[in-house]
Amino acid sequence: MTKGIMQLSDFYHDKSLVRDSRFSQLGTVDSSQKDTLVYCDIFSYVVRAMQNENVSCVITTGELAENVTPTKGLIVSSNPRNDFLKLHNKLVEKDLIRLEIDYGIGEKCSFHPSAIISKRSKIGNNVTINENVVIKDNVMIGDNTFIDAGAIIGCEGLLCIIEDGKNIFVKHAGGVKIGSNVTILSNAVIARSINNSCFTEIGDYTIIGIATNIGHEARIGAKCVISGNCVIARRVFVNDGARIESSVVVREHVIIGKGAQVKAGSIVVKNVGNNQAVSGNFAMEHNRHLRQYIRSSK
Repeated sequence: MTKGIMQLSDFYHDKSLVRDSRFSQLGTVDSSQKDTLVYCDIFSYVVRAMQNENVSCVITTGELAENVTPTKGLIVSSNPRNDFLKLHNKLVEKDLIRLEIDYGIGEKCSFHPSAIISKRSKIGNNVTINENVVIKDNVMIGDNTFIDAGAIIGCEGLLCIIEDGKNIFVKHAGGVKIGSNVTILSNAVIARSINNSCFTEIGDYTIIGIATNIGHEARIGAKCVISGNCVIARRVFVNDGARIESSVVVREHVIIGKGAQVKAGSIVVKNVGNNQAVSGNFAMEHNRHLRQYIRSSK
């Protein structure tokens, strides 16, 4: 939920406002939440936004604006991404897109005295939280989950606007959903989502290894194993049952298929199919990589 319904005209008062309409949150073109404002800087994003009835308003370029249907609010911008994120920061500062969840702590939980647990979190039954763990605002944790020493859940992630040669940090306003029977090992870091229209998610019975970093809006399915020292970038989707070995880096927006295996030390820059095994830098089908390695070693 958000703080309420807003109008584009509440924030735009010049010729950039082509068509006024209401919105209640910011999000992406695939948002599942009603009355979402999005930005589109390429044609494929406009197409997806037009097909999504939950998108009520669009910030886009003058060249792409003619593809926006009359039923949706429209802002024309030379830099849609920057204007969208600047509006995001303004709304966060004014507390206008704060995420609201049902807060509380379940039964039979075990929290170490040094753990820091936000009162704006929701924790299920029989959850164990060990030394120096930090649970930030808008984190939801399912039953029987174990979080070991030093893990940080729901922190800010890295996103910025570059304007006039300056880096402007983009604040995060979303949350994290941790399933049931999840294991999160020491010093893992899970960033909360940017917007309140989606979450960073970890599925049931998944294990997150030591010092692994999960980026904002990443979705890790059920029964996955993400080993230690991995970097799973923003908006990566790891399907159920996938196994990612130690020190792997997965680029943003990549999809890891169901039951896939990513071998240790790989750098993954493109999608991995269901039950496929990949390895290397850049990662490719594992047996092909082995054949190349053997040839190069002779």
